[in-house]
Amino acid sequence: MNRTLLAATATALALLATPAMAAEPETSTLSAQTRTNLEAAMHGEAYANLKYLRYAEQAEAAGKPELAKLFRDSANIEANEHFDREAQALQLGGANSANLEDAMVGEHYENVTMYITFAKQAEADGDTKVAAMFRQIAADEGTHFEAYKAALAKLKAR
Repeated sequence: MNRTLLAATATALALLATPAMAAEPETSTLSAQTRTNLEAAMHGEAYANLKYLRYAEQAEAAGKPELAKLFRDSANIEANEHFDREAQALQLGGANSANLEDAMVGEHYENVTMYITFAKQAEADGDTKVAAMFRQIAADEGTHFEAYKAALAKLKAR
């Protein structure tokens, strides 16, 4: 699977995870480089989470339940401890309306720019199946954008 897709999906899933047991970092203004490093770390943790879950499925299918458990346990730590602690340090998230607006920006970009660009490049390279997959995912991202937009409108109407 595409690394960007996996990272975006893992990020979304990890945000829904329960908080880690570690103490929350002190909130303060972070340097630009620290913010950049936290974001890079979070992308890595999110990608590792989903990658390890896929590895666990493959291990399970190969009849290796102990290996599958190892991958699942590691995936859980990547998302529910490492990513969560980094998200806290970054102070990721805020008011529901701001979270919805941020989500809309990301989904809109993926819908109209990122996946369309990826599809065109895949087509140019002769990877037509992947191009079709990118276009289908782009459509999904448009659906997500519309759902967030509707939720924001409903939130503002109250």
